[in-house]
Amino acid sequence: MDLFTLFAYWLTLFSIGFTFLPVFQIIEWRARGTAEGFSSVNLVLPMLMMSCWLRHGFMTSDSTNILINTVNLVIFSFYILCFAYYQPKRQYLIGQVLSLIVSVYGIFSYVDQQPVDKANDVMGSIAAATQIIGLAGGLYEIKRAIGLGHTEYIPASLQFGIFLISIQWTAFGLIVGNHYIAIANFAGLAVNLFTIALYFVYPPLTWRVPIIGTGPQQKKKE
Repeated sequence: MDLFTLFAYWLTLFSIGFTFLPVFQIIEWRARGTAEGFSSVNLVLPMLMMSCWLRHGFMTSDSTNILINTVNLVIFSFYILCFAYYQPKRQYLIGQVLSLIVSVYGIFSYVDQQPVDKANDVMGSIAAATQIIGLAGGLYEIKRAIGLGHTEYIPASLQFGIFLISIQWTAFGLIVGNHYIAIANFAGLAVNLFTIALYFVYPPLTWRVPIIGTGPQQKKKE
């Protein structure tokens, strides 16, 4: 077994493990008794990307992509159900999920109409584009945090996890010569680093950021 194969196995396991990070967010919703104040955008948008990479994986017989994105879609569906349970205002979530379904159907239908010799590249381009579009969720969180003046609703564990996984997927894309994967993940890494920088400028209100050590802004009452 060569080093690249070991890296591919490691990346598969790490990616699946990364998918479980939002569990800590669910625990926080349970502790608060509500998910109000939190956004569902970063739960719904990734599913568009996952669906597209899964289709690309089947088209290119990429077992790593197929396994990772199948598992991710199942788990993120569970997260959305949890968010719906703890979120008293569900109309935005319902609209986002319906938009997701329509978008996936439209993309797959478009790819099916492409010539066989071009379909794989078209799907790869769209998958990379949806991953970059998925950064809109991160950009929304950045804008929101700046407006609120704090990062209370941006889980640090998730951001640190995104940092580690983005670096590895960027490297994987470069190694295998898949510029779709490399570019999409490098863009994600850039947004992630900017988000982490916000912890220094706009610390959380009620909790301390691990590793960095900033926050909370509000002192606990004795």
